Order: sequence, then structure tokens, then C-alpha cells
Amino acid sequence: MIAPDDVLACASTVNQALNRVYGQVKRLERGEPEPGETMATAVQALAEIWDLLRTVRTTMRRDLGVSASE
Repeated sequence: MIAPDDVLACASTVNQALNRVYGQVKRLERGEPEPGETMATAVQALAEIWDLLRTVRTTMRRDLGVSASE
């Protein structure tokens, strides 16, 4: 992807968060969760990713000059 560093940094944060939640869900499916992992914690982590996605969107729009805030 060709993008400025701030956009790539935001996208990387989202990617890492998605990978963590995916790993947690797969462990829960196998019945081998790590300490503290439950469906509730997976749902909470997924909800927090929406905030990260909004940050990526805002950063991308700002970079494109489409919107200074959103």
C-alpha cells in the first residue's frame, strides 16, 4: 500500500488489533482460551476496534484533503 506514514501507522494498529481478536476467537473455538479470555472479552476487544477504524478513516480523509475532521 502506498500511503503516508501516519496512515500506515494507524492501519498497522488496526491490523494488530484484528489479529489479536482473531487469535482469541480461535482459541475460544478450540476450547483453549488464555487466562481471562472469554466471549465477552472478545466482543469488547472487537468493539474497541471500531474506534481504531474511525481513526484510520479520519487520518486517511485528512491526508486526502477531503475533510479536516470527521
